[in-house]
Amino acid sequence: MPDPIASRRVRILREDVSRKIAAGEVIDRPLSVVRELLDNALDAGARNVDVYLEGGGLARIRVVDDGEGMCREDLELCTERHATSKIVHEDDLARVSTLGFRGEALASIAACARLTLTSRQADASEGWRLVVEGGARRVLEPCPAVRGTAADAAELFFNLPARRKFMKSVSSEAQGCRQSFLDKALPHPQTGFRFFADGALKVFLPPQELKERAAAAYALDPVHLLTGEGESAGARIRTVAGRPELVRQDRRLIQVFVNRRRVSDFSLVQAVEYAYGEHVPGGAFPIAFVFLEVDPAQVDFNIHPAKKEVRFRNLGELRQLLIGTLRGPLAAFNLGAGVQRKQPPAVPGSTPLTFDLGQPPGVAVSPLAQAAPAGQPASRGAPLEREVVYHGQVFRLFLLAEMGDSLFLIDQHAAHERLLFEELLAHPLAPQELLLPVPLAGIQESLVLSRREAWGRLGIRVERGEGGNYAVTALPEELLCLEEELADALCSGTGSPEELRQNILSQAACRSAVKDGEELDPLAAAELVRRALNLDNARCPHGRPLWMEVRRSELWKAVGRP
Repeated sequence: MPDPIASRRVRILREDVSRKIAAGEVIDRPLSVVRELLDNALDAGARNVDVYLEGGGLARIRVVDDGEGMCREDLELCTERHATSKIVHEDDLARVSTLGFRGEALASIAACARLTLTSRQADASEGWRLVVEGGARRVLEPCPAVRGTAADAAELFFNLPARRKFMKSVSSEAQGCRQSFLDKALPHPQTGFRFFADGALKVFLPPQELKERAAAAYALDPVHLLTGEGESAGARIRTVAGRPELVRQDRRLIQVFVNRRRVSDFSLVQAVEYAYGEHVPGGAFPIAFVFLEVDPAQVDFNIHPAKKEVRFRNLGELRQLLIGTLRGPLAAFNLGAGVQRKQPPAVPGSTPLTFDLGQPPGVAVSPLAQAAPAGQPASRGAPLEREVVYHGQVFRLFLLAEMGDSLFLIDQHAAHERLLFEELLAHPLAPQELLLPVPLAGIQESLVLSRREAWGRLGIRVERGEGGNYAVTALPEELLCLEEELADALCSGTGSPEELRQNILSQAACRSAVKDGEELDPLAAAELVRRALNLDNARCPHGRPLWMEVRRSELWKAVGRP
């Protein structure tokens, strides 16, 4: 059923309302025209939308929809500034549910192109055609037309040669239009879309499920995509995300849509990366499409001319909802050694087996020799069912081990790092007074007051010193090696306290773990191998796998043995 606001007639906004609206639409490239015309088509309830492009959009952009259409009176006003059917009163700005609402798009396009609008409503016997060139109306007349609206913008910037000379190549402008098209098609899977360029059909997206729409839009295999759903007060989230091995070298396919608009919100992009943190190695980025539906009263789109940026009332809660929604499907991809483990009987007061890898000078975090407190399990898992045979160290980095029908090459640094990280997570961190406090230059008092309690749970004490400046006055012994990094992390204020905890502890584990090139005592190396193969999630805290597994059958095949 059409939105009641979207179905109203076009009218000119009162001045007291228009003054409350952020700067109007800016038509700076062909993709801006595609974006605005698609917004209008979708707001009109279109079930099918076709986009035709000529000359990268500079020669012509034509968008045809089968939506509600406009009558003669609507066409007379639609190219005037602040002419809209989406809002009437100032209060409507706080509950915008349509893609467009400013009433500036058609006026801006008409001012820099030869714009022709042909439209007919379902109950009308004929349609109407409006022609506007450079902002001046040329024609308004009845004509034969099918239900819906066809918007044709030709010779873009014909009257603005200074702007036209800054356009990119035809292929670059066409690619921008295609991306704008996909940004609208992706969050509207119930609508059919077609994209034509210079007479050739380039993209065809029939009505389909959200997962299939994402796969078709970006030529992905649906088998490699995971779906998730989450909900909290006033917000619902759906995700279509790639398996951990489906990574890229850029963030282009981390896309966030809020109430079906593509938005640029780095905080939510960071939340996606954090959710994948233990599954994707540094320097690689996951594929994730995030679709967030928020109560319009909780989000403000009226802060950017293209509505690409938003302001949330509850950003922290949304981040946590997003992280939890993504981590659910990802839990199935925790690496393991692929064997069943025996659960040992509990032995009260038992002391876990420990070993000493040696410790570089100046590193505060104790190595794997640290025992678990009495009554608490050690950070390793239960004993492995199969015997592990350690064969030695190769390239001064990999530990070679045999278990069952598999040969494992284990990264000694990554394995030790993961084990240290698990121990740091499992045990409380006790603060110790610092001889010299670590200054937190420029930190905001509001940030300190809101997060001091969470920092305290990490064993970090922050106090105001002389001159009213804040400083870290106490740290756990395990974090002494990270004074500089810790100060930067506290001052940034980005991410949740839990994200800070994960980040800081992973850095501490990395600093304290054995390094590439260190020679290990065979007994210590054998114990490291055993505990590494016993981990539930065999990735380092930064997402790299701890080992490579080669099966006996693969080795036999490699040397031609039957």
